[in-house]
Amino acid sequence: MTDSIPVWATILIAVITTCGGTVAGWALRRIDRMSDTLTRSDLDRALADSGTIRDLQAKLDRDYERLEASERDRRALRLDVLRIELFNHTRSRTQHERQLEAGKEYIALGGNGHGHARYEALHRDYLRREAECDWTYQQ
Repeated sequence: MTDSIPVWATILIAVITTCGGTVAGWALRRIDRMSDTLTRSDLDRALADSGTIRDLQAKLDRDYERLEASERDRRALRLDVLRIELFNHTRSRTQHERQLEAGKEYIALGGNGHGHARYEALHRDYLRREAECDWTYQQ
């Protein structure tokens, strides 16, 4: 048999057969692993049936509601602080500028009504003082 097939061809066939078996084995292992892979929907179904996950979800929902209430309260408090700043008696240029900044923030947070009117009055007064270079405030 070695007389009819050259040695190099015999070696080539042996290498191809060995490598082909390795590649085929790798491909079969890969296919087997794919059939054992969990999909996202499988995982979601398993987690939905878990009591621990349901308890955790309920706790997260309660925490989220508390956070929203806290944010509403914080916003209301911030508006109150800005309103107090706006309605303070203006005693200096620095305070006047701070009141204008507070007014801008007040309006940006959705404040309106008397606070908005006070901001506009402060703004007009500041422009007047700037034009007249009058920075003397009544104590």
